[in-house]
Amino acid sequence: HWSEGLWRNVLKKDITKVGAAVHTPWPQGKAEDKLLTRQSKFLRDSLKAFRQQLGKAKKGWTTASILITDSYQQWKVNVLEWMQEQYKSNGDSFPKAFMGDLKKWVGANVSDKKLNKDTMQFASFVKREVDEVGSMAMDLLMPYDQKAILMDTRQYILNQLNIADIEILKLNDESGEDDEKLKVFAERITNSVTPGRCYLCFH
Repeated sequence: HWSEGLWRNVLKKDITKVGAAVHTPWPQGKAEDKLLTRQSKFLRDSLKAFRQQLGKAKKGWTTASILITDSYQQWKVNVLEWMQEQYKSNGDSFPKAFMGDLKKWVGANVSDKKLNKDTMQFASFVKREVDEVGSMAMDLLMPYDQKAILMDTRQYILNQLNIADIEILKLNDESGEDDEKLKVFAERITNSVTPGRCYLCFH
């Protein structure tokens, strides 16, 4: 009865028009903003990875670099294009035999056998992303600005990691402004960086 009193006397609802509070349906929420969900996931997953890297950092390291990229390596582009075809041809969902089909596709299309495992792992990761945020996870180009998100939350990241300074370096950037600084990082590190999955290095 208290809620009915608020409904009528505070919110000024006319029960002859809208009915009693107890019979009122829940408000209709807006459709999920998939892009915003993906941006939020990028930051959340990045922070989780950063904390894991923090546990491996040597004592005395108080600064760090975050490596990002907006472009995929060609073999990953090939995987994404194949996944897009599978997704669209099955009515915007992956077929039940997806993993089996993927294994056959890898055997027929990946000439470098060293990439077989990496290809399977990458496709599995992207599939999980699609399940969570939709088909935009297979986009060949980043739909959001990773650097802007990291810069906007820079102080929060510093506080979370308890370090003095952090810089954000962009791989394969047309401006080339970070190329000189990126030379110090091993190829295995730069190769592990993909759109939406940055890498943190302490120093």
